[in-house]
Amino acid sequence: MNIVLIGAGPRNLVLAERLVAYANASQSDQTITLADPYPIGGAVWHADQNPEFIANTISQHLTLFSDDTVDKKLPATAGPNFYEWVHQDAAEYLQTHAFKNKDAFLTEIATLDPNHFSSRALFGLYASYYFETIQNQTNAHTHLNYKQSKVTAVEPATNDTFKITFADETTVIADAVAYAPGYTSAQLTEQEQAFKDAASKHLDWHYLQPMQPSEAPLKSIRRNENVLIRGLGLSFFDYISGLTIGRGGRYERRANDQLVYISSGDEPHIIAGSRTGTLPRSKAFNQKASAESYDGLFFTTENIDAHAQHGKISYDNLYALFEKEMTYKYYFNLMSDTAVNWPFNRRDFLLALQTSEDLNATAIEFGIPEHLRIDWSTILNPLADAPSDYQQFIEDYLQADITDAKKGNDNAPFAGTFELLKDLRGKLRNYLEQDYLDVDEFEKFLKQFNPINRLLNIGPPILRTEQLQALMRAGIITIAAPQFKVEVTDNGYKVTDEQGNSWTSTQLVEARLPGITLQHTADPVLQSLSAAGLITDVQLARSDGSTFEIDAVYNDRKTLQAIDAHGVHLDNLFIFGTPTEGWNWFTSFAPRPNVNDKNLRDAETIAHQIFNH
Repeated sequence: MNIVLIGAGPRNLVLAERLVAYANASQSDQTITLADPYPIGGAVWHADQNPEFIANTISQHLTLFSDDTVDKKLPATAGPNFYEWVHQDAAEYLQTHAFKNKDAFLTEIATLDPNHFSSRALFGLYASYYFETIQNQTNAHTHLNYKQSKVTAVEPATNDTFKITFADETTVIADAVAYAPGYTSAQLTEQEQAFKDAASKHLDWHYLQPMQPSEAPLKSIRRNENVLIRGLGLSFFDYISGLTIGRGGRYERRANDQLVYISSGDEPHIIAGSRTGTLPRSKAFNQKASAESYDGLFFTTENIDAHAQHGKISYDNLYALFEKEMTYKYYFNLMSDTAVNWPFNRRDFLLALQTSEDLNATAIEFGIPEHLRIDWSTILNPLADAPSDYQQFIEDYLQADITDAKKGNDNAPFAGTFELLKDLRGKLRNYLEQDYLDVDEFEKFLKQFNPINRLLNIGPPILRTEQLQALMRAGIITIAAPQFKVEVTDNGYKVTDEQGNSWTSTQLVEARLPGITLQHTADPVLQSLSAAGLITDVQLARSDGSTFEIDAVYNDRKTLQAIDAHGVHLDNLFIFGTPTEGWNWFTSFAPRPNVNDKNLRDAETIAHQIFNH
């Protein structure tokens, strides 16, 4: 059997290990080929990228090797998690292999803490070690290969096989295919195309369309000139790192613990903004063990079922339970500050909260002052009453976020509360996969819950927020107010915001990844599969008979098999991860050790099906 895995990121890497285990146990020749245009690790995680780009998960919470919490039919290859490997084996591995970032790696290896956010490149080094380890586990009739080439088409061949075409024009016939590419390219929107066309007409204009930050040609951005950056999410923090540290700037920590930016003089002046103008909350300093997570009091199966009718629950009731859980955690953390002398018994207050229908009303009854009561309206709409001195307002907002996040992801009143969005993510995903929400309510969930999750739980490490604050104080970055709108003028790209500010520049950067789309994809694999009818988007029937269309690849959530245009589950085609986002929920996460990780479970599911269908 010939199996092709397209994409060399964490999902297909852990799948490769499971396939090797099954192949070794079989009685026939098996060839497994991992293909990607980038080195092992793929576009996001490969070792050759800029080491200034950091992961958004702490080092002890990353792994590729499976563990005993994951149910497996066959034993897994034993190995260290990412931090263990860095601490024990990375330096020796680096001495026997040639990598372009060797000096940076050696420095990082010497200083990495289990609670630090490593460079993505260093994880790519670990991925290379992992792949070599898996290759060494193959027996005489199992072959695990890596082909560093872009797949340009996957088409149906004879006898339920697939023809794989590579950029070098070679082809392979595959008996099974697994596609896990991460973010793929998308066709430009009409507005993006207009921005690109404008740049093509002027030699001194630069437009960087949505792409992976590691691929962006930042050297083209001119020093000491304005550059407009549209987007304030995680990609934004990569770009500002590349345009500051990447140009010789550095940071110093002063005696008052404040971070200060020392300019190299080669930076541009950055004007950044977005439609909402909101900056995501920081990831707090970690206080938890590698497998530790919060177990809910209110957001429980028992309470979900109590609110459900005929196995379905409304989104409003689902979110009310989730918000109640977060509210309780906030007050629990508030009570945990032993330096405060409350005029009531803390235990009595917490017990009252546990049986309360309205936790804020109970807080009022106990005399919690207004400025210490949690206000979800302000948390979710932090810019609603922004003053005209917007830069100072944003600096103060960042400072409050930093101060709270430094109290830790368990103890901080706010950061510890928002951490529940991560800790309860698996439980929430299970409810979605068990269809607790009907189509109407699932649509409401995607539209209302996803922005909350992005704002409170998909932010950068606290260090990146400190760096942003330092760059603002140094005059390197200006953050625009909401409604950041860009238009093309004769003099360049002009941007305005809702406070009436305007800036013009001949340099515009889209600080976001390409949109997740099947209908407008520019990815050749998805295009060829769609043209052949092997994949389709998601069409769900609302209660009024209309169609809720999700512009993502339709798969079986349990088996991860692609579902073709006729509704048939394909036994030997698996598409999982980012291309299915929207139908599957929150697919952008790396494997985590000792928590029965979904990526590791998915790998077992796919491998078992390939060898037993």
